[in-house]
Order: sequence, then structure tokens, then C-alpha cells
Amino acid sequence: MMDSRFLRLDTEDLCALVSEFDSAQTVAEELLAHPDGGPGRHAGPGGRLLELRGDTAVLRDPGGDLCALPASGLYACRVAALTALAANQLLDPGVVTASLIGSGAAGRIQLLVIARSVPDVSHVAVHSPGGPHASPVDSGIAGALEATGIGLTVAASPEEATFGANLVVVTEPVVSEPCLGHLAPGSVLVNATGRSLREETTGCVSAVYVDDLGLLDAAGRVPVPAGGRLGVEADLRQVFTGEHPGRACADHVLLVELLSGAAPGTRLDVALAERIHRTALCHGLGALSPG
Repeated sequence: MMDSRFLRLDTEDLCALVSEFDSAQTVAEELLAHPDGGPGRHAGPGGRLLELRGDTAVLRDPGGDLCALPASGLYACRVAALTALAANQLLDPGVVTASLIGSGAAGRIQLLVIARSVPDVSHVAVHSPGGPHASPVDSGIAGALEATGIGLTVAASPEEATFGANLVVVTEPVVSEPCLGHLAPGSVLVNATGRSLREETTGCVSAVYVDDLGLLDAAGRVPVPAGGRLGVEADLRQVFTGEHPGRACADHVLLVELLSGAAPGTRLDVALAERIHRTALCHGLGALSPG
């Protein structure tokens, strides 16, 4: 019988790993497998278990192997995968110019997943509300984007970052500026902040989608945006399966509210954690010790 192993991963390991597999496809497969709750389940195929221990998510497989990774990092990977899934399902085919309003590790993971899992991205503009010291752009990110042929701009304001973009991702609230600026016709705006965006930003939205309809009635949910004037069209599983047709008009601006952002601790994704674990072992990442 093989001895069990304990693999410890940190946030930098996760940043390296999300470029090695299609996390959007992994999340889509989980949505199909568990349409009534998906990552809210903490048990996966083959008896794998995922539990939260303080700030750490611990995955245990039936053979006794353990994998510990930062829960915030696992959540950031899931949010980035949902962003990519939304872009792939709701943007019209063609060249993608992306904008990220965010900082830190969550922003870095978003950029890496966009580069890996969203086809035809030509350029990314990034603005960090936390200032230059919190910017998600470092030499590693710049190199990763350059290697995939994606241009990069570090923008001084949200308006500059979002100008002309057809995929706009907000992972951090913008508090000092009035709005994100004009959103291009046909764009998809992903709100991953866990809070409602300002009406100045959502006033041009034609339709609202969410990651999980089951969270609309959950305690502490994000309120339906756009001043309550729009209902929710569908969730991403319904669009992915064809249950809902998705975009109705090429010029519509679509808003995707990631409602699980309001309560990330309850939305651990066992399938994504398992894929990260396997990929880390394959590429020799993390600190491995006897279990």
C-alpha cells in the first residue's frame, strides 16, 4: 500500500497552476454535474472531501492523500473560471479586448485565466484601485501575457482601462471614481466584488445574468443591480447547456453578477481543488511531505 502524501500549495503555486489547465471547462463540468448547488457540495467524485480549516481549504482523497491550499486562492480561481465561462458564452465571436479593475493575487489569477481560457484576447488593460503597490501586474504576468501574444496596458483610471473593452471584469470596488466610464456596445461586464456596482455603471445594462440562481434567495446575497429595473435572465449553467439562448442582441451590454462573491467561504469547489491537486503533482509544484 502506497504511503499517503501531504501537498501544501500557496498562492504563488496557484498562479502558476491556473495556466496549466482550462479552469473554465472544469467549472462548467461541475455546473453540469451538480445543477442544484455545484460547489456548495463539499464531497466530490470517488469520495474526495473538501473542508475549510480556518483560512485553508483541505482536500482529502480516498487514498489518504491531502492537499492544503489557501481558501481565498481557491475561491479566486473559481471566480476567474466563472469569468472566463461568462465571456465564452456571452460575448459574440471575435477579437476580445479585456479590462480588469482589481488588485493583488485575485487580479493576477484573473489575468492568467483570461489568457489561458478566453480565446482571441488581443489586449488587456489593468487598473488597480489599491494603487501601484497593489497592482496585479508584475514581470511574471507581463511575460505570461506576452508569451500568448496579448498586449498589456497599465491604466491610471478605470475610465482609461475600460475604454473600448468588450470584456470588463471588476474584482475590487471602485470607491474614489464616479464610474467605470462608457461601456462599449456588445460588452460583458463581470462583477466579482460581492457588492452591487453603482447605477452610473449599470445604467447601460440590457440584461443581467448570475453564476447561480440558487443564491438569489440566500441570506446576504448581492441585490439585483441596475436600480432593480432589470430581472435576472438566467444563470451560467442554463446558458452553457442551451437552456437559455444567452445574448439576444449584438449591441446589448450584459452584466454577470457573481453572487457567490457575497459568501466565498460556502462556495468551495471540490472539482476545481482536485484538478489543481492533480496538476500540481504532475508539474512538481508545492511542498510535498508524507501524510
